[in-house]
Amino acid sequence: MNGRISLVCLLLWCSSCTENPKKMAVSDSPETRFESLEKKVIDWQQELHIPHAGIGIIEEGEIVFSKVLSPRDSTPNQQLLFNIASITKVVFGTTVMKLVDRGQWDLDAPLYPYHVDEDVKDDPRHKELTSRDVLSQRSGFVNWRWNHPTGKLTFDFDPGTTFNYSGEGMEYLRQAIEKRYGTVIDTLADTLLFKPASMPDTRHSWDGTANWDRFSRFYDAQGKEHVLDDYSFEGQAADDIMTTVDDLTNFGRYVLNGAGLRPEIFEKMVTAQTAINDNQDQALAWRLIRNLPNGEYAIHHGGNDIGVATLLVLLPKSKRGIVVMTNSDAGLVLCNNVVREVWGEGTEIIHRAYRSGSMDEIPKAVPVEAELLLTYEGVYEQPSGRKVTISAKEQSLLMEMPGVPNFQLYPQSDTEFFLKDFDPIIAFSKSEEGDPVLEIIEGENTIVCKKIE
Repeated sequence: MNGRISLVCLLLWCSSCTENPKKMAVSDSPETRFESLEKKVIDWQQELHIPHAGIGIIEEGEIVFSKVLSPRDSTPNQQLLFNIASITKVVFGTTVMKLVDRGQWDLDAPLYPYHVDEDVKDDPRHKELTSRDVLSQRSGFVNWRWNHPTGKLTFDFDPGTTFNYSGEGMEYLRQAIEKRYGTVIDTLADTLLFKPASMPDTRHSWDGTANWDRFSRFYDAQGKEHVLDDYSFEGQAADDIMTTVDDLTNFGRYVLNGAGLRPEIFEKMVTAQTAINDNQDQALAWRLIRNLPNGEYAIHHGGNDIGVATLLVLLPKSKRGIVVMTNSDAGLVLCNNVVREVWGEGTEIIHRAYRSGSMDEIPKAVPVEAELLLTYEGVYEQPSGRKVTISAKEQSLLMEMPGVPNFQLYPQSDTEFFLKDFDPIIAFSKSEEGDPVLEIIEGENTIVCKKIE
């Protein structure tokens, strides 16, 4: 789907955190463990109005659970097709590494002989951009060009110098590869990845009609369907892959068992390229969390869009993995609950995936006048046209936006508010013209939303 949601890092791709302290007992039999997990997932689905959830679990490099669950349907289609949003990036990244493994693509060669975007052709830095820059999220681009003040693709940083999450970078690399090989990404991925990984129902493109009866569709946080004029998408590297829970869990298993790559190439893929913050690094396409208990590390990625929330977390040392796919704006909460429920280290993984500080560094709310909170109420609009609704709620604000659960904002000053589980700051100010604006801020990234109601 076009017009990606952006709450900076949180909404570029994200999962939410509703604390769920109890985890599955390792000593339970597989049947008991998964019966208990199924019941809890369905309870969360009912609470969060999530029609369908696909759950996959891998242990010792083998799939031990893969199932579609639904509180609405006692026998949901196990081949239900889910959109996995930005998890597409790690699937695409793995395809690129397959080319590297074959000696058919160079991570450090410039991309300009194959593709130059019209917007950057006059910027000499386009000759510096490499695949490594893109896969390590150091392309120099913003997430999507429509988020840039110019509305164009622009190098905000020199390639390879600064971490900045970008879907544009992935699409730039895709176009370079397609032009080099004279074919589309679906054809390359099918040969290099989908067939060897046993992913027969996975596609980078969809005409919006094929297998419609298997399509999970999209729902908001209240369980109401998002109806689109056009459901199709074409050959994207950053977003929108359509797949099943069996296929994505097969992908996780394939990666945990080396992804068909030579060990030195696999090691390149999962090695830190740049620090995101103190809690995690960026590898090649994957996010990396190091120094977990027992010498473990995690590679992970999530995906979020209107009516989509997905999460894939892999622990390569112990060959464990979790896949969670949902068709709901509220699915982010369920994604993190499942990780906490299944793994003892799940709480630490979730915290480190979405916050830059330690687990005891969450800010404390300060009191503000109720009248001041009321002045922030209203509807704001992102540059993409996406609406953000703010309402006062006791000593906090409630933020509602298509594609994510409702978030509570807590005041850390009269004008700045924080989310308990994520780094972005929400700030209220005035534009140069004196109009009210809402700013979503994380690090160097700021999205300015104008008040329209």
